[in-house]
Amino acid sequence: MSLIGLIGGVSPEATHIYYRLLNDHARRHQGGQHSAQVLFYMLDYGTMYGHYKAEDWPAFTTEVVAAAQSLKAGGATAIAITSGTTHVAAKAAGEATGLPVIHMLDSLSEAMTMQGSNRPLLLGTPWVMSGDFFAPELAQRYSGTPIIPSTEDRELVGRVIFDELVNGVVKDSSRAAMSDLVARYATQGADGVILGCTELCMILEQADCTVPVFSTTHIHADAIDAWMQAQAASG
Repeated sequence: MSLIGLIGGVSPEATHIYYRLLNDHARRHQGGQHSAQVLFYMLDYGTMYGHYKAEDWPAFTTEVVAAAQSLKAGGATAIAITSGTTHVAAKAAGEATGLPVIHMLDSLSEAMTMQGSNRPLLLGTPWVMSGDFFAPELAQRYSGTPIIPSTEDRELVGRVIFDELVNGVVKDSSRAAMSDLVARYATQGADGVILGCTELCMILEQADCTVPVFSTTHIHADAIDAWMQAQAASG
């Protein structure tokens, strides 16, 4: 039996959305009361946020690798990580377990290429937006060039994520501010917006934006479902 192992908890809010989306897929494919058969390892968000704030990426990666190894021991035959920032440890998790990793940036790059978006605005945690992982990793898969928000705008997005969304708080005022931010960059040439933090789909959707929205949560969940369906079809 092929079984997808999901590394979640960073944050729990996003992981919940992934699980709902995968269950929606299962009902669509199988009908009735079917649900997605997946294996979860939920990391402690408080611990992971501490490593994030300290920029202790070795400790951060160690937690993710241990989660991946536990999933393999539990029977997982592939791994997926339900967080953009946490993909910093995706390669290490794959190497430590020998399991395939269904990588968020693979499906994201495919979606943007199919849409013909070459200058998308990149939103996410401040580290996703300006760190040395997300954009360079994306560049290995994607010929376009993401627009990185200004320092002030990165602070706004970070505040909304860390002070509100990860706590399950969605404010209309923050939605308006985020929508205005996207519209402003659209006037400067952005031809799409990447929701590079998996909580951002809680506050922004296509109706809030004048350019195509690339929700990594939804795109990645679709890719995980596609893997599950391919495995089921192959027996």
